[in-house]
Amino acid sequence: MALIGDELTVHARRALRAIRNRGLQLQFLYLRIFTQTEFHTFQCNICGKSCVSPLALVRNRERPSCYHCGSSRRFRSIVAVLSHELFGEVLTLPEFRENKSITGYGMSDSDIYALPLSRKLSYTNTFYHKEPRLDITALSREIYREADFVISSDVFEHVPPPIDAAFDNLFKLLGSDGVCIFSVPYTNRGLTKEHFPDLYEYRIVKKNGKQTLINTTRSGDTQQFDDLHFHKGGGATLEMRMFSKPSLIDHFKRAGFTAVKFHQESIPEHGILVVKESPHLIISVRKP
Repeated sequence: MALIGDELTVHARRALRAIRNRGLQLQFLYLRIFTQTEFHTFQCNICGKSCVSPLALVRNRERPSCYHCGSSRRFRSIVAVLSHELFGEVLTLPEFRENKSITGYGMSDSDIYALPLSRKLSYTNTFYHKEPRLDITALSREIYREADFVISSDVFEHVPPPIDAAFDNLFKLLGSDGVCIFSVPYTNRGLTKEHFPDLYEYRIVKKNGKQTLINTTRSGDTQQFDDLHFHKGGGATLEMRMFSKPSLIDHFKRAGFTAVKFHQESIPEHGILVVKESPHLIISVRKP
């Protein structure tokens, strides 16, 4: 049967990822044989397979360091925290028992853990720009209190202001005792810095070969911003703010969350090596 549309895209992504992962494996093998690179052996908690990978890559938050599934430290940390919050222990994803009574949502999660997670739990990976859609700034009442867990990883820094609405809707999406596994880039001190505090009606255009944001404020004033930061692309990946740790705690508590925890524990056996007090830790918060 011919493949069309999104199905073809999924198969293409899988094929490209397999090629990339095979390249990683060969690269790591070369480094082991011909260099003095320090390596770390771990069992990936997403695919469950053993890896021998360069220590520097295992420590890196974003770089792929499992040559079987392509997981990074951030992805493995998300799954480890989710496992601990749901089951009270850190299990590999293959060790999760299938339980379709546990309902969860992801926000543009990576297929690396979204696909195996959907086989174990009633988990739906949602998107802002395509189906299944979820706009955290305009949540449908139909899904209030529906989720046992939500994964929001490196999403809220891209949400247009006012950001409090997104935190409030995150709270509404979760049922009683529901948990959110959350991450954003942040600084350890100070306050959140909004790059476009008066954002209202805006567009991104190219001027003189450079991406420029043109904004019309609620009062009708026109603003122009040239120093834009995009994360892995353009459009919806525009960085709207840089969070701070104190401000994040305040946002969560004002929305009604309790038990705000920044997870800085290393789990070396699963390739999760965290420097103490490093920024951008995985956070878990609970709805009472």
